[in-house]
Amino acid sequence: MSTPRLWSTALSPDPRVLLAPDEPWLLLHAFPLGSAIFSRLVPALLGCGRRVLLADLPGLGASPVPSEEPTMDVVGDAVAAVLDAHEVEAAHVLGISTGGYAALEVTRTRPDRVAGLVLASTTPWRIEPDEPDVRRETARTVERDGSTASLADVPEAALGPTAHREQPDLVDLVAGLVAAADPAGVAWIARAIAARHDTADVVAAFPREVHLLFGAEDRDTPPARAEQIAALRPSGAPTRVTVLPATGHLTVLERPREVAESLLG
Repeated sequence: MSTPRLWSTALSPDPRVLLAPDEPWLLLHAFPLGSAIFSRLVPALLGCGRRVLLADLPGLGASPVPSEEPTMDVVGDAVAAVLDAHEVEAAHVLGISTGGYAALEVTRTRPDRVAGLVLASTTPWRIEPDEPDVRRETARTVERDGSTASLADVPEAALGPTAHREQPDLVDLVAGLVAAADPAGVAWIARAIAARHDTADVVAAFPREVHLLFGAEDRDTPPARAEQIAALRPSGAPTRVTVLPATGHLTVLERPREVAESLLG
């Protein structure tokens, strides 16, 4: 079996800023996009002296399509390989949407590599918006069409009404990422999503902080889900819930300053 490869980049803070002594941040993006959705968040984290690792999930962004059968186990191995490549013992891991599934997979298999867990606009359950049958159909459609045209509605669903009204440039950015995605990679990761584990027990068992970050205008993963996930945590387990007003599914793109403040707070 070939070793999964993940395109990644390590970003260091401005040399004039003292590097904080805590672990770096690893940012994992949503489907079917790429690490470019963090382009507005990264400067805010770097400006506060944090080291940031960006990674494109297998088949998306600049990452190649794996030869292995599509599973979240392969995705988790690839994410762990990024930490290994940069000699990072443990990182604070933020996973948004599908990136949350990847973050939970790493937490499931390698909890010692996760210093803190931020689950943004995601869920540990195999439910909407990524029901297995829906994602299998996504894979069949993009393969049949040889394009991602069937996913043209992603910007409408991913961005909240306020972002559509006040930040129309984000619509073009997300649409461009969808159009540029490799159909073969999209099909692969869609099947991996369909095959993912239920990870509610991972959320419950993780001993370090779990931060649930949601947008008030998110229709795919409504903020009520944050409270449902928080209810999985044992009494006294470090847990935070942040719901950003006037924000949709892609919190990290729509409200980067507020997200950074929440993370570093």
